[in-house]
Amino acid sequence: MGPLAALVMLLAAGSPEPSCFVPSDQMAGWKRVVLPEGAPALAAPADVDQFRSGEPALLFEQDASAYIGADSEHPGRMAYRFQVPRDAHQLVLDFLEDLRGAKVDAVAYAGGRAFPLLDERRYSGTQLGLYWTMEGVDHVVVSVHHHLREKPVVREWHVGRRLEPGKDPRLSASFRAPRSLYFLHPGGGRRLELCEAPGRELRLSRWPESANASEVTLRRP
Repeated sequence: MGPLAALVMLLAAGSPEPSCFVPSDQMAGWKRVVLPEGAPALAAPADVDQFRSGEPALLFEQDASAYIGADSEHPGRMAYRFQVPRDAHQLVLDFLEDLRGAKVDAVAYAGGRAFPLLDERRYSGTQLGLYWTMEGVDHVVVSVHHHLREKPVVREWHVGRRLEPGKDPRLSASFRAPRSLYFLHPGGGRRLELCEAPGRELRLSRWPESANASEVTLRRP
């Protein structure tokens, strides 16, 4: 064995075992696992709905009631109006077609005051993300200048707000246990693995609709 191969084997032998685990139940539905010692930031894959008890999560949902309507306020300009929860801080729009460099204005309104978010910023692509830090925003108006272009159509929209699910009285006691990770297994034969992911913001696409979360155990992969 050459010195390089020996060094690689030595480093591999000395590397700490990754903090990953396999849940005992791989069926669809909400699951709860107790956070192991040494893995306080255990998480499911990023595309899975999940939250940890005692920590905030980003509820990033498509709220049908948020969309108020659209109108052509000026020739060649469409304005889209959205009503958002007062604790929201994000609004993401998905358009049916590429904006192709169209100018976009966006204004957030809080307490009767207007806060410009975008001022004739040119955008390409089909997605537009808006973020704000002021509190109490209740609606947002997005205007797209579509001169010499097809009239843009908003296909989907998502509103993001940070909250701590365990403090919401709508959740049953099975979602309030301390030192726990809750995740929604999508089913369909998918095999999930949970790994330590410090710094990752956990997300929910909708509020847990299940009355209970099934407690599952963990084993090393």
